[in-house]
Amino acid sequence: MSSTTKIVLSGYYGFDNIGDEAVLYSILSALRKEIKDVEVTVLSNNPDKTKALYSVKSVNRWKLKEVAKVIKESDMLISGGGSLLQDVTSGKTIPYYLAIVKIAQFYKKKVVFYSQGIGPVDKNFSRWLIKSVVNKVDGIYVRDAASKKLLEEIGIKRPIGAALDPVLGIEMPEEAKRLESTKTVGIYIRPWMDEAHDKNLVENMLPGLMFLLEQGYGLCFIPMHYEQDREIAHTLAKAVKQAASQNEKIDKELLDRKIEIIDKMLSIQEVLVYTSSFEMVIGMRLHSLIMAAASKVPVLALSYDPKVTQFMREMELENCLNTTELTKQNFLEALQKVEKTKEEQKEHLQKILEAKKERIYLPIKRIKELV
Repeated sequence: MSSTTKIVLSGYYGFDNIGDEAVLYSILSALRKEIKDVEVTVLSNNPDKTKALYSVKSVNRWKLKEVAKVIKESDMLISGGGSLLQDVTSGKTIPYYLAIVKIAQFYKKKVVFYSQGIGPVDKNFSRWLIKSVVNKVDGIYVRDAASKKLLEEIGIKRPIGAALDPVLGIEMPEEAKRLESTKTVGIYIRPWMDEAHDKNLVENMLPGLMFLLEQGYGLCFIPMHYEQDREIAHTLAKAVKQAASQNEKIDKELLDRKIEIIDKMLSIQEVLVYTSSFEMVIGMRLHSLIMAAASKVPVLALSYDPKVTQFMREMELENCLNTTELTKQNFLEALQKVEKTKEEQKEHLQKILEAKKERIYLPIKRIKELV
């Protein structure tokens, strides 16, 4: 009889979204560290790439016969992390992920939810589905208090563990300080809702970014979800260059060196290297903020989704602005505050992570008990 523990991992993997790939990377690292002789099969949108990147087995997440086969041959299904159970982006998201769970339950496999962010869940059918399926899983761990509250409101009676996003425990690459001699701010924005929202976002960020350039900072734009984010990164960078070219306080000869777009698809390690070397991070993407916090880099959050606000509350950080309420004035003031209190925020992040680090590993403890 084989002593190998076979685990199937379900999530939003293989879509070239660095945030979700970082979640996958972090979960795999924890499994390999804590469970001897573990074999992981990842359900992926791009199985070949996932196999190559993480040295795992992988099957196409859309081929349910293959998915059912690997689950049948496994010991456990892990669902998560990320924001899997929400019906804002699509009404098909919750049925898909819970169908994977139902397959595991049909074959009497253990199921653990690994530090998931739950919600928003607006549809009655979604709520009924969550209640009927999640009440039968073997371990439920969420990454924030709002997710726990929502599951309880929906009617989940099983114990719900208050964990943290696994990326907070990510290990930094050895070369992660290669840019530390530069004075650079990392900017991670994404398109959201419609053109009017994105146009307002760009316009309202300009005075604050001028302030940073006047103070001698460089600006580095990182598209975390490359295909989605690169266009708005270019739009904002172009607007910044145009405004800076008319600003007498900014050295025009340095503009090309001071404003940079990393216009390529980056690996997790590359994003970590950049993020950990920045003086500050301005982030819309949740995992840009999580990677920054893990690196003790001060952040200003631009919240387009409740999950961003919840993370900032969990880290006890105040510098969080809703993108729909963003103005030139409140962005500039918030940025000036972060810039002024960088050292205090670094110390705060060091203390808060030390105080809460055990919660990062709560799901893995339960998984070890079950296997």
